[in-house]
Amino acid sequence: MKTSRHHVATDDAEGPLRRGDVAVGQVIGSFGGGGAQRLAYNVAVGVGDRGVRSLAVALREAGSWAQEHDPRVRSFALCAKSAGAMGMVRALLRFRSIVKAERVGLLHVHGTGSLPFVALATLGLRDVRIAFTWQDSERVLHQRGWRRRVMVWALRRCASVSGSCRKVADKLRAGAGLTNVGIFHGGVPRTPEPSRRPDAERPGIVWIGRMVPPKDPQALVRAAATLRDEGFHFSVDLVGKPIPSTQWYFEQTRELVSQLGLADTVRTPGFLDDEAMRSLAARSQIAVQTSHTEGLSIALLEQMMAGMAIIATDVGDTSCAIRDGENGLLVPAHDQKALEAALRRLLGDPTLRRRLGQAARASALATYSLEAVADRALREYERLVAA
Repeated sequence: MKTSRHHVATDDAEGPLRRGDVAVGQVIGSFGGGGAQRLAYNVAVGVGDRGVRSLAVALREAGSWAQEHDPRVRSFALCAKSAGAMGMVRALLRFRSIVKAERVGLLHVHGTGSLPFVALATLGLRDVRIAFTWQDSERVLHQRGWRRRVMVWALRRCASVSGSCRKVADKLRAGAGLTNVGIFHGGVPRTPEPSRRPDAERPGIVWIGRMVPPKDPQALVRAAATLRDEGFHFSVDLVGKPIPSTQWYFEQTRELVSQLGLADTVRTPGFLDDEAMRSLAARSQIAVQTSHTEGLSIALLEQMMAGMAIIATDVGDTSCAIRDGENGLLVPAHDQKALEAALRRLLGDPTLRRRLGQAARASALATYSLEAVADRALREYERLVAA
């Protein structure tokens, strides 16, 4: 799927989706958790807001996003489990019945684990197109043996394949023998800019993500210790929870905070609900991304929308959203000194914080709002359905 600056424009005439002849569905394991899950549900809402019959299909549980019961989206949870053949067969049959009953013309699949299921479930449904976006920038076609062969088969059944960034798209072309792989950049809802004091004596710094080593929140902890020792005053919130296999890393990060004497400066609250996140955004002036690998982070786009001054590692397609010195600061991944220097600049210059935050919000509104992404996606959906 080609969107953002890679989008191929199509005829704006009303097509079968806008007329309501067929529906479009967003499919993922669950609409709750990280950026890919939020992106999938955001697209479902944005498409529904354009008058298109929009579905959100979770192969497992619905998740926190789909539980909001947005009237623009019809949500389904199939409760499929990886264990138990009969349970998977029942989920597959229910999925087929939903696709038929709702007259689905296109399914946009966002999870690698969901694609083989959807490819199998739609065999024989000639009027259903599959669009797929590979969201995971850390592991691309990493499977071996029969699992890899199944994934390549499923990819080749898709009418459209895209990566979450240019690097992922390149790997898909090489690994699956695909010639036409696009790029799908997500978007976030428009939100009012929080009222904050850019010249606050103790600026708030926020980091949001999964607590896993590739996201490297510990780089920010170490930078906080250096800047605290230099006399800067600030607070840091590391927001996010680990996956089960990285609970050790979460505990290690908390231990690092304690060892460096940062208990009064750095907080690790874990997961925060929407109301708590809005409160945090209102008291935060700076947002930091320290990832070693990303596509285009949904959390980063949300922070841009909130008008924060951004410091981000130049990985994946981050540079598509953040232009160094214009609407944020880019630093190399793994470069502790560069991260500290960028933080030093923003902590010492309220005017720069304000300018970069305003520019970041303007970029998010123009290019990465839910409305802009939904319009780009719909043009591509209409093209695929009409093909």
